[in-house]
Amino acid sequence: MTNQLQGEILYEGWSGTASGDWAYTPWMPVRGDYARFAVEVTEVNGVTLTWEVQTRTLDDPTVETTITASTGTSSKGTTTVMNTTKAKQLVRYRFKTGSTNSTSNYVVFRALSPSWMGDR
Repeated sequence: MTNQLQGEILYEGWSGTASGDWAYTPWMPVRGDYARFAVEVTEVNGVTLTWEVQTRTLDDPTVETTITASTGTSSKGTTTVMNTTKAKQLVRYRFKTGSTNSTSNYVVFRALSPSWMGDR
């Protein structure tokens, strides 16, 4: 995954595995305990995009806690969610599209920068 300012495209079953591997954004520094996270879908064809937000500390990079998750989206538009547990030091988005391979089913989307509450 790249910068949140540009769009990404994921095909259905892009990873080629039955488990439906995740694609990730880079880790971003936390600027508050709570935030509104958003993903904008600009084009979709036969795919449900599932996304989550993970958080971890700098000291223990192996521990990742999901702080919020969407139910998935199969239509154009922006989906927003807000975390219900405090964010740690870093956050990132992760995405998946399912495990059935297809070159005709895809989604074009972008992860928007979190809108942090000023509570740190």
